[in-house]
Amino acid sequence: MDYRSVVNPTYLTAKSTLFMLAGAGNGDAKRMIAALGAQDVLTRRDTGNGGQPSPLSPEDAKALMTGVTLSIEARYAAVSRFLRTEGYTRLLDVACGYTPRSLYCGQNGVDYVGLDVPVVAEELQALADGLGLPSDHPAYVGGDATNAASLEYAASLLEGRLLISCEGLLSYLSADEAGQLADGLRQILLRHGGAWITSDFGVDYEAFATAGMSSPDAARRYNEARRQTVKSANIYNEGVSNWDEAKKRAFLRGHGLNVELLPFWHGDEALTMLREVPEAWSAAYRRLLETSSLWKMTADPSFTGEPVIEGAKQTDNLRIACEKRDAALLCRVAGRIDTISAPALLETFETRYEGISAIELDAAALEYISSAGLRVLMMAVKRLGPGSVAVVNASDVVREIFETTGFDQMIAVK
Repeated sequence: MDYRSVVNPTYLTAKSTLFMLAGAGNGDAKRMIAALGAQDVLTRRDTGNGGQPSPLSPEDAKALMTGVTLSIEARYAAVSRFLRTEGYTRLLDVACGYTPRSLYCGQNGVDYVGLDVPVVAEELQALADGLGLPSDHPAYVGGDATNAASLEYAASLLEGRLLISCEGLLSYLSADEAGQLADGLRQILLRHGGAWITSDFGVDYEAFATAGMSSPDAARRYNEARRQTVKSANIYNEGVSNWDEAKKRAFLRGHGLNVELLPFWHGDEALTMLREVPEAWSAAYRRLLETSSLWKMTADPSFTGEPVIEGAKQTDNLRIACEKRDAALLCRVAGRIDTISAPALLETFETRYEGISAIELDAAALEYISSAGLRVLMMAVKRLGPGSVAVVNASDVVREIFETTGFDQMIAVK
C-alpha cells in the first residue's frame, strides 16, 4: 500500500481537472492524458459522489458536468491570461495537480515549478521527463503547501520575480493551515518579488455546478451528496474559501498581504464550454463568470505582525516511538505531522493493529498537526471504534487545531 495516497483526500480525484480541460478541447491536456495512459478515463462522468449512485437525473448530471467543466476552463484561462498580460516568466504552481500548465509554460517561455504531494509530483516528474520539457531543474517538487520549507525549496528553483498560482486548494484548508500557507508565500514574495493569484477566494464553484440544474431540489440533493462524500474522506472543516469576502480580506491582511480583486473572465476570452451550453443555461453561466473574481496578493513591506502560526523549518522532522501495553498502543510523536509525514504515522498504525483496541498519542513534543494527520487519527477511530483514540499532553496550539476543526468531538484531547 502507498500510504502517501491514502492520507491525501484529493488524490483519487486529482486528475479530474485534466479530464475536464481535455473535454473542453485543451490540446495540452489531451497530450498529458495520452502520456499518462489514461485515455479511457475521458469517458468517465464523476458526479462528485464518491462513486456512489448519482442522486441526479441524467439531465441534471449533464448540467453538473457542464458547469464544473466551464468553471475549470475559465480558471485555466484566467491564469494563462494573467501570465501573458503581466509579463511573468516564472511560475510557482502550488498544489498544481494534474493540469497541463507545465506544457503551456514550456511552449511560452515561462520557467515552471509545480508543487504537490510527493505521490503526485513523482508521477508528474516522470511524465515531464518523458515529454522532454525544457528545464535545468525539476518541473515538479513533492511537498506540502502548508510547510514553509517545502514552499521555499520549490521557490528556490526559480530565480527572480515570480508568479505564484494556487487553484483548488483553499476549499480544503482550515484557518491554521491557510495561515501557514499565507505566511510561507509572503516570505517567498518578500525575497523574490511578484504576486500570488487564486480564484479560490473569488469563484463559487458550487454555483457553477448547480446553475443549469432543473430545480433547487436537484441542487440540494447534489450538495448533500457532496457533503457526505467529503465527510467520508474525513474532511470536516468547510475551508477558508467559503468565508465571506470581508473575513477573507481581513485574514490575508493579518498575514501581511495586500489584496486586489481582478476580473475572473473577460468577455473576449473564448471559452469552448460557453459556446456549447444550451441557450437556457447561457445567461446564468455568463452572470457567474462576470461576477467572479481573481484575487491577487502581494507582500505588504510595512507589515510588522508576527506569523499567527510559525511555518515549518524542515520538510520532514516527525519522529515516532511506539510501545504496546496490554491492548493499547502508546505512541510518542515529536515534530510536525502534515501531508509529508502523515503517511509514516498511518503506516505505524496499520502495521500494529493486531491485538490493539486503543491508541494513545503523546503530543508533548508535537509542534503541529495538519488535516492530513487528523485524518490518520480518524481512520484509526473508524478501525477501532468510538472513544478508542486519545491525544494527551497537547500544547495549546495543537489543542486549538482539534477544537477549530471539530475533531475534538470525535477524538479525546487531554
